[in-house]
Amino acid sequence: MIKKLLVALPLTLALAAPSFAQDFPERAMRIVHGFGAGGNADTVSRIMAEAISADLGEPVVVESRPGAGGTVASGYVASEAPDGYTMQLLVGGHAVAAALYNELPYDSVNDFTFLSTLGQFPFFVAARAGEYESITALIEAARAEPGSIVIGHSGVGSTQHLTGELLGLQTGAEFIHVPYKGGAAASTALMGGEVNVIIDTGTVISGQAEAGVYDILAVTSAERWPDAPDVPTLNETVAPGFDVVSWTGLGAPAGVPDDVVEILSTSIGKALAQPDVQEKIAALGAAPGGSTSEELKALIERQIAVWSEVIEAAGIERR
Repeated sequence: MIKKLLVALPLTLALAAPSFAQDFPERAMRIVHGFGAGGNADTVSRIMAEAISADLGEPVVVESRPGAGGTVASGYVASEAPDGYTMQLLVGGHAVAAALYNELPYDSVNDFTFLSTLGQFPFFVAARAGEYESITALIEAARAEPGSIVIGHSGVGSTQHLTGELLGLQTGAEFIHVPYKGGAAASTALMGGEVNVIIDTGTVISGQAEAGVYDILAVTSAERWPDAPDVPTLNETVAPGFDVVSWTGLGAPAGVPDDVVEILSTSIGKALAQPDVQEKIAALGAAPGGSTSEELKALIERQIAVWSEVIEAAGIERR
């Protein structure tokens, strides 16, 4: 039995007390992310870079190092000096990579200093308009004819892919999973009839849903998502206990001094308390909210354990 995936954190902002590292920062800082320019990771990085720079009085440069689902960036950041001047925009895929890859050039927990979550977001299950009247109808169709329903997703081992695998494991439905190069490509495949269903973020799905092209059948969070209150959860319909909410956060190389961590964490908390920052993050489909370093570390450890179990149960080949 797959364990319940508990990933949601309290959406509270912990503002740390003033630190004693009065000389930090003395120069420009960086936020590194592992994805292409212009995507959600890049956008969130720039939102936080601007706010942190304004607070700490030094520039914060955003640097993209794409490749291998974010592992290229993680390997780079893990090897950098632990002085607080290099941070990383982390996403849920950081935990997935630890579960999926047999060998990584870094330890996904011990080689990092975790600073705070920035936001949480669910995935949505969508089909072409009128194809399935409900998520229950979709699951019943998949059970009646195993392998007849194709789910498109943004790549083998992506959180979207593993969420679809978990859905099959918890409902007894057998799906065909087809990878694409990103959520936009999977969405195009759904519009063209290459796949029956996609599982992705609201930013990928909502536009076509609002235009009447897609029906959103369910959301993966345990509770209904505030921005989509009419969309039922998998938890309340076909998969009791289902709870997948992904996240973004900020980390740094392991060994950053505690007083520097305190300064950065405090600055992140201040940023997340600003209404304009909250609005910008919410516009990307996420619920903005911070955490302590310990909470983010515990979240990643839980996700590694759960996704490892899903990969094993689904027979996905580790790389």
